[in-house]
Amino acid sequence: MKSKSRFYCYILIISILYGFQYYINNKITPVGDQTAFLNYAKEFHHNYLEFGINRYLTWSSRLLIESATLFFSVHDKLFIIASIIASFFLLLPSKKLCPNLPWIPGLFIFIFLPASEFLSAGSIPTYINYVFPASFLLFSLYYRYSDKWWVQCLAFLSFVFAIMNEQLAVYAFLWIVFELIRDWKVITFRYRNILYGLVSLTGILSAKFSPGNTLRFEKNVESWFPNFVHLNPFQKIGLGILETSDGIFSVSFGFIFVFLIVLVVLSFYKKNFISLILSSFTLFAILSQKFEWRNILFTLSSVSKVARESGTFDYNVVYFGAVIYYIILFMILMYSLWTLSKVSDRLWIIYLFGIGLIGRLLISFSPTLYASSTRTYLPIMLSLFIITCYFLNDIYIHFKRSKAIK
Repeated sequence: MKSKSRFYCYILIISILYGFQYYINNKITPVGDQTAFLNYAKEFHHNYLEFGINRYLTWSSRLLIESATLFFSVHDKLFIIASIIASFFLLLPSKKLCPNLPWIPGLFIFIFLPASEFLSAGSIPTYINYVFPASFLLFSLYYRYSDKWWVQCLAFLSFVFAIMNEQLAVYAFLWIVFELIRDWKVITFRYRNILYGLVSLTGILSAKFSPGNTLRFEKNVESWFPNFVHLNPFQKIGLGILETSDGIFSVSFGFIFVFLIVLVVLSFYKKNFISLILSSFTLFAILSQKFEWRNILFTLSSVSKVARESGTFDYNVVYFGAVIYYIILFMILMYSLWTLSKVSDRLWIIYLFGIGLIGRLLISFSPTLYASSTRTYLPIMLSLFIITCYFLNDIYIHFKRSKAIK
């Protein structure tokens, strides 16, 4: 009982520290879209649900998320409480993510979901549209099998809210599909997964056919990417791969370094020398790019920059070559993930990494590909957060075993 109380106390403290930083950022950085939302509040006489419905018809399929954004833009003090609660929900699965080191996820959220990467539209609007639903999504995915009916209800409501973000809807759908197939023989899980799968599919269809998204698409094409409508799907995916890969390997988020360091350490512990060499190579390449040492990533990043400035994906050796190089780098990472995972978890770990990439690549089909900033990396942030916790737990097990042998 004491251990349980300490755990809840710990994640509450972390939740306060993590959630409060978004409020601080809102006071020291440009408020972005919050100014517009304050004007909307007056226009709609603080009728938050009506505003959400209106946005669904004229701008965005994120109905409840839009309502929440308006509400917390007006009531920024209540935003503090909401962000703390959401962070608490985010950390509740910590014991499932890292059973032997349940305090690790609480530290990792500062690295894998850094507040500094969710400022592009203002701290409050960006948080409510991305980290807020993502927090409830993780909670719902890990607690939908709970034996307690009220937790099941809470998980379901959290899931419904979360999948109003289109990236998270696809991410959740792919997650559920895997578990539906894997656990098909477990009848209780099967029906629950079918329900969640249908709900996430509804979120995807809602985003696809929302009148507001259609209007928004047209305006964004005009504002951000006039040439977008002239690109075919393959060109869009090509640009998406270049932009996503450049962000992961060249922009070098802090969580990428942590992820790779964990891979290197685990490779060493497991004496997997191929994985050790490949992981070390990738880590060194990214570090050298960070220090502006010329290497293959410098060339690839330059190609991505040219594509970004030209607004097109040409069918030539340069563009295809860059895509192939990036795919090879991802395959190197996937090889390490495969060989370092437990046999029973290998397919899931690779799949989880894959749906994180797919979630980010969805932005390929949006004219805001180059305008959405780092917030749209959220799916890969979530996947690497889970995977890194998984591997760190494995490192701890190997460390304890080696210590016991000595």
